[in-house]
Amino acid sequence: MALLKTNKRKPSEYPALPFHLIRLTQLISSLIVASVLIFFVDQLHRSSFYIPWTFLLLLTVSLLTILSFLFTTFLHHTTRLPPRLSLLLSLPLTILWLLSLSLLTWNLTWTLGHRCITTHWHNDDGIMVCRLYKALTAFSVTATFSTLLSLLLDIHVQRKSRARGKYNQMLDIKAPTKVRSSSPFHDADENNGGHDVQRPYRTQRTFQAEQFGYAQPEEQTTYGGGGGGGDLGFETGRAHAW
Repeated sequence: MALLKTNKRKPSEYPALPFHLIRLTQLISSLIVASVLIFFVDQLHRSSFYIPWTFLLLLTVSLLTILSFLFTTFLHHTTRLPPRLSLLLSLPLTILWLLSLSLLTWNLTWTLGHRCITTHWHNDDGIMVCRLYKALTAFSVTATFSTLLSLLLDIHVQRKSRARGKYNQMLDIKAPTKVRSSSPFHDADENNGGHDVQRPYRTQRTFQAEQFGYAQPEEQTTYGGGGGGGDLGFETGRAHAW
């Protein structure tokens, strides 16, 4: 019989549906943005035109997002994705996406505000470029939003992880306290001032038998004299009844 292999993968702290949905949206958007920008950069380079540094920044952040996705996916399916590590990766990516999206929308304000028709773009190639610009902006918004959601999810999971790691402070044994008990001896203990945990029992007040409804006859504990010839607690021919 084949031996079953033990699964060493630790359980993930992320909720499955939001985690995978956000990451899938982030991956698809980043791939589309990177593909469009690679096309633009290639065409501009071949025509010896200036490549806007906004395109280069957006291309860089999209590629970094894809690499981050591959790295975190590998950790998630092999060992465990630490929320702190994912947070450290999502934070700079979110900042770069917000910066890139702001620069892109500022540079394409005129293009985004007009329709992609021959009146504005003159021919089919111009219309194609207009549509690519709008697709680039739309998926940049989606990638930015999904990266921001990933960051918020990392923060949420990290806080839950810290909350589970907290524990209530244990009782300080150095603090003076009294022994509480539900036994019948509890009332008698309180009447005698209670037992201090820090003090040895031999130095504390002992229980008195009268408190429990029993008293020893004095004859059993007293002697008649110091010479040893006194009354030892009983008389000849008569026993004391308890």
